[in-house]
Amino acid sequence: MREWWWWWLPGWHKKWTLEKLRSETLSTIRVERSLVEEVAQRPRTSEDILDGSLLADVRLRLAEIEKSAQEATNADDLDDLIGFAERQGQLRSYLCPVAEIQGEGSLAIDLIEEWGVPKTVIEKLYKSHVEKLKKAESNPDDARGALRALLNERDSWADYTDDYEDQMKVYTRWLSAGAVILPMLAVIAFHWASIFCPLLVFGLLSAGVAGSCVSVLAKMPLLDVALSAELEAYGRRILSRIGVGVGASLIGCALFGWSLPISIQNQTFADSLSACSASPAVSCAGIKTLILLGVPMLLGFSERALTSFEQRVFGNPKTGAKK
Repeated sequence: MREWWWWWLPGWHKKWTLEKLRSETLSTIRVERSLVEEVAQRPRTSEDILDGSLLADVRLRLAEIEKSAQEATNADDLDDLIGFAERQGQLRSYLCPVAEIQGEGSLAIDLIEEWGVPKTVIEKLYKSHVEKLKKAESNPDDARGALRALLNERDSWADYTDDYEDQMKVYTRWLSAGAVILPMLAVIAFHWASIFCPLLVFGLLSAGVAGSCVSVLAKMPLLDVALSAELEAYGRRILSRIGVGVGASLIGCALFGWSLPISIQNQTFADSLSACSASPAVSCAGIKTLILLGVPMLLGFSERALTSFEQRVFGNPKTGAKK
């Protein structure tokens, strides 16, 4: 439905979002069902008897979850049903042939490691579960329990990495738009500042925000960095960093305009301020516009230096892990 121009209209956008999530939920249910069926079909020894009652129960539960997903009218309900389906799918660990339990567990850990999960987490998984997996022949119940825990861990990290990528895409789009559009608005504001003086401040502010956006883009966290704090809190950190950058930009512009006679091609920042704010208008183009645009952007970008300085002086705050 998104192909139509009216997909974003009130009501239609909500309906499109719900149907998109419903499609993803039904797809997840089908994948979990296929994984369970595939494990149940694997060859096994005569002593390794398949738990038919558990298989039938999992099939029944997945069918009920699928029916609920088809009838759901709320996005939160669909999110819950995805989790229910994944937990039913994890029960395939109790259907796995004994000879393949260790291989399945090692595969789950290897997949988690491929996602860039910190090595401390991988080491913890090895210490907690690998020994039980190795004893699958002598103690299959404990080995299957360890495999189920690893499948749960894998699904948890899969959800986290998906949420992380989606959230980072949103932040990147907004920050990139700000880095491109705000300098244009700043140039327009400088051009008309001689007619309406507050536009000069607006231009400096826009340039400072643009520099801060570039600074944040340059330090978007990798997955292993993002795990040092909650993903939901990163939006607040972006706003705080932009706020620090804008404050530093305006303070720096005031200092350059007041008492720092640094010149670029015989043009100081104070000269450019005077030329663009004088009435009647004086030439505010070329090098003067670039100086007015570049200095606050550079000062806004220096938010990175301010953050590094703060961390060196006060240290990094202690933060919790993902779990």
